Amino acid sequence: MASHSAHQCQRDTWAAYYASDNVATRFDGVVDALTTEAEIAASSAPADANLPQIDGPLLSQVTHAIQLALESVLGKDGSSGANGCKIPAALFTIPQDGVKEQSPLYYALSAALDFAITHKVDLSNTEWTNNAMARGLLEDVRLKLVDNRQLPLVKVYFGADIPNEKRANLSTTVQSLGGRVVDSEHDATHIVDNIEVRSGDGGDDWFRTLSKQDGRVLVHWWYTPDSYDAWMLAEPPYSAEPEEASEHNGPWYVSLQWVEDSRSFNEWMSEEDY
Repeated sequence: MASHSAHQCQRDTWAAYYASDNVATRFDGVVDALTTEAEIAASSAPADANLPQIDGPLLSQVTHAIQLALESVLGKDGSSGANGCKIPAALFTIPQDGVKEQSPLYYALSAALDFAITHKVDLSNTEWTNNAMARGLLEDVRLKLVDNRQLPLVKVYFGADIPNEKRANLSTTVQSLGGRVVDSEHDATHIVDNIEVRSGDGGDDWFRTLSKQDGRVLVHWWYTPDSYDAWMLAEPPYSAEPEEASEHNGPWYVSLQWVEDSRSFNEWMSEEDY
């Protein structure tokens, strides 16, 4: 774990990541299937609808653009007034062995392509991520994930040590983020207790490295959502080897700050931070 004070380079590092040939080729296994789906969508679309040339670079760019739109529309500083929380960033992970059919990312791309064809959205650039079309496209992506049972439902149980007034406010937050409050620990995916997990740290941000590829490391900053993770050059202060992922079974035990920070960022936070 190390400290860092700014995240200004995140957007640039992700743009470089998605533009790389190594990443684009990981979509090769789903190009044919997505092209077939797009052709079906085009057959029932308006006559002047355009069928994009679907290949790895385009799919990589669309994956990036969806996440830019999520931040623009539903992020901490989103200005659209849209309801609902951001789709978990983990669903957009690009496996090193390639994207597979029936994966969350596959369904997200399928929905985005269908929407783009029907509504004449040019996916070859990212201008649409900041306009009115973004909200409709993201809603279609969310519905596609829900219909195919790819969007996990967060079920929260509040411990007895949380005061009733606090519990009521937190319950409202959970529901506004699309989660559910449950009455039994056995039904919960998350058990929330009234514990302190952090205090003032002088303004520094702490991070951990998650993985390493092609001379870069994927960095996660503590107490920021996974969508803020960034690929950084594997050099000081980011030269540490990735931490071994811990195996997790059963519900997560987290501080109530996990709920409060999820509300602040409009995104379910990384449980390991709490």
